[in-house]
Amino acid sequence: MDTKVKNTETLLSLGQFHISEDCGFILPEPLVDLPVYYKPWMDIARNVLELIFSHSLRLRIHNMPLLETHLLRTHCELRLAHLALSMMTVGYVWQEGERETIKVLPRNLSVPFCEVSQRLGLPPILIYTDAVLANWKKRDPDGPFSMENLELLLTLPGGESVRGFFLVTLLVELAAVPGLKSILDVINGIHYNDVAMVTKALDVVSQAIGSMKQAFKLMHEYVDPSIFYGIMRIYLSGWKDNPSMPEGLVYDGVQEKPMEFSGGSAAQSSILHCFDELLGVQHEGSSGKITISNCSCD
Repeated sequence: MDTKVKNTETLLSLGQFHISEDCGFILPEPLVDLPVYYKPWMDIARNVLELIFSHSLRLRIHNMPLLETHLLRTHCELRLAHLALSMMTVGYVWQEGERETIKVLPRNLSVPFCEVSQRLGLPPILIYTDAVLANWKKRDPDGPFSMENLELLLTLPGGESVRGFFLVTLLVELAAVPGLKSILDVINGIHYNDVAMVTKALDVVSQAIGSMKQAFKLMHEYVDPSIFYGIMRIYLSGWKDNPSMPEGLVYDGVQEKPMEFSGGSAAQSSILHCFDELLGVQHEGSSGKITISNCSCD
């Protein structure tokens, strides 16, 4: 069958699922700031690291005003707000480590965080879509996607290993984009019973997975395992099935009963689920995986 007469977009396209042709599930060009009304959030979020080290983050958050969320109008504003509120939340919970956790998140943080989360369809906790997909900017806007030209918008304790962990994972996501686009060619090729189209697309998927593996090897160069396990891990651990917080966390002003949420994990990457579904990979047991789609910032 002649594939030249086919327009695969008449069947499926990434745009139908709010996925970027260039970045996949990565949020293209995340905002670096919110409207001035939300300056109290951004001032704290940008200084979470220093406030944790000085043991003063909880006090700063207690003194933070309760802000309305209806002034957040775009998808990108909501994503940056979710990132900032989630960084503040994990910092607040784990400021004193696993032995001095808290049971209640104050309402001036919990109420807007849950409102923003509900609008995005995300849980009120720091997850992969925050820390990796929406937490980057280029130093040179016209430069390449590379470790030398990327930096985080917001960070946590762990120094350069935090930067390395999140940004190497971002590069793994980027390496997957050609394979993600080829998934549609596989599906459309099957629809048209076009063996050549399917074969070519699966070859691109295979190459993309190989590129992802190569990008992932950078983790050895940029992340110190002792820092990851000794410092960073706690901020990604969440409060579900966590012996340090066996009852979960009360979101004051949202509901009286404690809520449990899994923390950030690469298992939440939508690209991994896409390849699993395409190739028929099955997983057993429960996990904290979350599948999301991206949206444009228009």
